[in-house]
Amino acid sequence: MLRLGGVWRESWRQPLRVVPRESSGWLAPFTSRGLSTPASPSQSKKPLFSLEKQRLLLQVVEGVHNEAGRPNTTSIKALFQVPARKPFPEELHGMRFPVTSLRHEKRLGRLDPDIVAKFDAMGFVWDVGESQWNETKVALTKYKEIFGNLLVHVHYAVPSGNSQVPPARKKWLDEMGFVWDATEANWHVNLLALETYQKVHGNLTVAKAYVVPTEDPQWPKEVWGLKLGNLVRTLRNRASGLSPHKLDALNAMGFVWKMRERGAGPSPPAQFSLEKQHQIVEILKFQRTLQPHTKFVTVPNRFIVPSEAPWPRHLQARVVQTSKFRRAYIEGGLDPMVVNDLDGIGFVWNNHSHQWAVKIEALARYKALHGDLLVGGDFLVPDHDSRWPVFLWGKKLGVVVFDLRSGRDKLSPDQRDELDAMGFVWDAMADQWQLNLLGLQAFKALHGHLNIPRAFVVPVHDATWPEDVWALPLGNVVSAIRSGRTKPSPERRQALDKLGFVWHPLEDLWNRKMDALETYRRLHGHIKIPNAYVVPDRDAAWAPELWNMKLGLVLQKIRLAGRQDRHPPHRVDQLRALGIV
Repeated sequence: MLRLGGVWRESWRQPLRVVPRESSGWLAPFTSRGLSTPASPSQSKKPLFSLEKQRLLLQVVEGVHNEAGRPNTTSIKALFQVPARKPFPEELHGMRFPVTSLRHEKRLGRLDPDIVAKFDAMGFVWDVGESQWNETKVALTKYKEIFGNLLVHVHYAVPSGNSQVPPARKKWLDEMGFVWDATEANWHVNLLALETYQKVHGNLTVAKAYVVPTEDPQWPKEVWGLKLGNLVRTLRNRASGLSPHKLDALNAMGFVWKMRERGAGPSPPAQFSLEKQHQIVEILKFQRTLQPHTKFVTVPNRFIVPSEAPWPRHLQARVVQTSKFRRAYIEGGLDPMVVNDLDGIGFVWNNHSHQWAVKIEALARYKALHGDLLVGGDFLVPDHDSRWPVFLWGKKLGVVVFDLRSGRDKLSPDQRDELDAMGFVWDAMADQWQLNLLGLQAFKALHGHLNIPRAFVVPVHDATWPEDVWALPLGNVVSAIRSGRTKPSPERRQALDKLGFVWHPLEDLWNRKMDALETYRRLHGHIKIPNAYVVPDRDAAWAPELWNMKLGLVLQKIRLAGRQDRHPPHRVDQLRALGIV
């Protein structure tokens, strides 16, 4: 959905907000599920995608186009993951679609013309910036038709890479009557609202949540519904960016720049009558009976009792000012019996501490179930899962983890220590590395080696694999590490070596062939191997990685290459030692 927004306009002296471009995903191991970043297409002399791969990508877009009802325009998001179902090609199931690389190849003319024509027939978006601009033009035109102006709220977004609006686009906006300085256009309305508030209330100490009432004859119609509290806060925060004539006008009316200057001081004590306290206890106790759990009870900062059953009629529409009630508790203004009653039902006196405790409990439960804290970004606590407390059902734990990582500096030392003690993964890259390593460990445990095919993807809903690595494109992970697209640190390289990672698969394959030939000669006393001979499966005399090798065919090909002088000298020496040449 297109988000129309206003501009960070000139009076605020702020730059236009920049919208980040998409990032490539299909070929990259650390963008999400173990896929590696490709070499820059501009650095490659040959196309990134073979004709066959282009056809597969076309099938994906056709699938998206058809499922969307064949719209005039088809666009793929940068993080789009190919669904593991028909009609999407099985080879790409669970993989990230390389939309950025595809568009880049198109700009370089490296895509097959027939393939491009089929993309064009579906309205595929090759230029995201131009497409967004066209959508913006349509939206602004429609907005002006409806409202008669272009005083669009929020923020106008300019595509990444453009610190200014391109001249052609600015010309179109000027012709449309686009308002570049919204505060100047609205200034007389804002000033009128402040003057009216002062007449009605006798001051300019406007509450943050204050909204000008509608249908009130004391107020001019043009300011009805104006969020005056927000306006006052904005003016205070951005005073240094206001023009002199605006500052003079506000000062002349006695605008309150800082609440302290008016002697506001600390808030008065929070007071509740004993009758009101008992009513709140009754409301909270009833609320507890409606919850699916009884571990604790809490309500929003301002809770209005619903005017419907099953709430008792005498409680309906009653208001609980929860934040103020908690402050009264801190100030010692509540009756001790009331406090005792609420303690008995687990009322949350400190919501901040409560929210932290809930996060910690969710992380601890995840670790107990999965053995780690490698929480996927899209992980939600499943509903109706008895392994999880009811009050955690539906919790977006992946989002919680993201917020904790991005807000690490805002956490207290005690909070960081608590997370560290749990084994919390602060580095998302380290998180992905642990997933990749877990996948490699699982593959080796199942297959006895790490000779992983390039196209291998961990199966989903397979109990022999850890759930965290389901759909992980492990073959791509291995390929990226071998090719150098992913450069592991010395510590990680050591961990891979310890696991038996195959850095050079061709050399490793040759060595396994030599091991098999040596084993055959040791078991049989000669090297005259029948062409149809296959190493027996699960035979203790043979190393597991050699089981089912078609050794007769291997020897046949080695001898053929020898007759054609295709073996390097060091391999010829190995073969001669075995008596093959």
